[in-house]
Amino acid sequence: MATNNNNNNDDTTNTTETELVKCPTHGKEAPPYIRCSSTFEFEMPNDDESFQNTDVESQLPTTRQRRRRRRRRSSMEINQTLNLNLGLPLTPQKIRLMKKIGKILSWIFSFMEHYIFKFWDVLPLRLRQKMTMLGWNIYLPLHRLLLGRRTAIHPDSSYEYHALSTMMWWSRFFPQTVQRIRFSLSQMNVWHPPEAYPPLTPTAILSGKSKTQRGGTTTTNEYNDKGERLDENGEVYESWGIHALILDIVHDMSTNTKEEDGCEKGIVTGYFIQQDPKTPSDKVLMWVYGGAFLGGDAKGNLPIAEKMGHYSNNMDVFIPDYRLLPEYEFHHALDDISLAYEYLIQFRHISPANITLLGISSGGGLCTSMMQNIAKSHHYHDDDEDRQIVESSNLVNGEESKSELWKKNPKMPSGAVLVGPFVDYTEPEGSMKDYVAHDLIVNTAVLGLGLPYLDAQGNHEQRVAISPVYQSFVGLPPLCIVVSEHEAVYDQSILLANKARSEGVCVVLGVWKYMCHVFPLLCAFLPESRQSVDFMC
Repeated sequence: MATNNNNNNDDTTNTTETELVKCPTHGKEAPPYIRCSSTFEFEMPNDDESFQNTDVESQLPTTRQRRRRRRRRSSMEINQTLNLNLGLPLTPQKIRLMKKIGKILSWIFSFMEHYIFKFWDVLPLRLRQKMTMLGWNIYLPLHRLLLGRRTAIHPDSSYEYHALSTMMWWSRFFPQTVQRIRFSLSQMNVWHPPEAYPPLTPTAILSGKSKTQRGGTTTTNEYNDKGERLDENGEVYESWGIHALILDIVHDMSTNTKEEDGCEKGIVTGYFIQQDPKTPSDKVLMWVYGGAFLGGDAKGNLPIAEKMGHYSNNMDVFIPDYRLLPEYEFHHALDDISLAYEYLIQFRHISPANITLLGISSGGGLCTSMMQNIAKSHHYHDDDEDRQIVESSNLVNGEESKSELWKKNPKMPSGAVLVGPFVDYTEPEGSMKDYVAHDLIVNTAVLGLGLPYLDAQGNHEQRVAISPVYQSFVGLPPLCIVVSEHEAVYDQSILLANKARSEGVCVVLGVWKYMCHVFPLLCAFLPESRQSVDFMC
């Protein structure tokens, strides 16, 4: 995983640290992106028109230019330069009739959605995957022929992103519920059939037998010569959608499990994907899914997590479950992720130095908070001498720099990949407030659903206290951050990167333009997303 960076502090030029990357692997339709491994504060090029200029390096800000940096445009001003509302001459969000139609359709659908969702889930996964990809392969050329590049927020986006924008933009008129969010996120396994990017190579196809562990019991599973998993009756078992060995984890981390607020404490649940059925890998990717703390599940992330692990030097992957709002409290999610991390260390005997975190959206916030807690518990305990060591200025200029602190912490993971990290839980502003007008994932309907749950976390000061972007980054390992300049969490992701760098953390930053929130998860459809997967792995 891409968690190392180049620390070349050049006062005259930054081209070796901040560069425009063109990736011919994914064709001419994939526009370039910005890769920044500098130790300086990150700043995008000022001129949108010059972003794809071959001499863009000359327009990237140097150190001197940063000192006299001109005012950056606000997110609202940037919106005025974009092709909003699919290029329609009207603003449908301001038409009351459109809102009423959306509410009426939502009310009608509410009577049927339970049965529709249940029927769809009953269908074999492979059938759902084939139906989805067939529909996309029919829809995409039609959209390219009829609408071309006229519907996304900028014509430089790929044809695929324009087609996806036309299809997903309308969901902002449809009121969201927790049930709908959870169903949508549970269908991620449908978007990632084995042949979709990144494709599974033949070495990932199993044959023979493997084992599934749950609650201390072990059963044997058969695989046919096509790598398809068979159930106890010898039938193809398609509900997982992956080829690797699955360990279904239910582990009690405490001998005196207590109950509080109706939920058990000390129980780790999730799935462990072992790429090689005979031998576990030395390194493990801990995958923390997102969903605004309202949705997401380990099972839906299985196919894409397996592919990312396989693509990253065949790493095994652990996907823990965690408790969600509104059934549980906000802090329970972090408690569960921290306990799952301890499970890897204590019971699977994996060294923290061999664990890499990958957090998606709110999962990125959980990963960041957990690492901050690990750093805090290591450096800031009751020993005043240790406190003085950490706060000493010698950490910057002496033999031990701040960037090396994490290596002294025996419980710190080797690094983290954060995909569109949601790390600011205060009142929405900037990109979180304005970019919902065009973000395909975090749109106005999703923000409207999630805001009351954030408001319930207390006043501004209390929400600052639980927001990882406002906490200390001293002692954190290298970070790799992937974000779009035009997604809802852009501002907080850049704030995270710059704050971490200012406190000595090595940060590799990949910034794409005109994409939606967590666009790397759409790698089965978008060339830009495939670029980001290559960048992360």
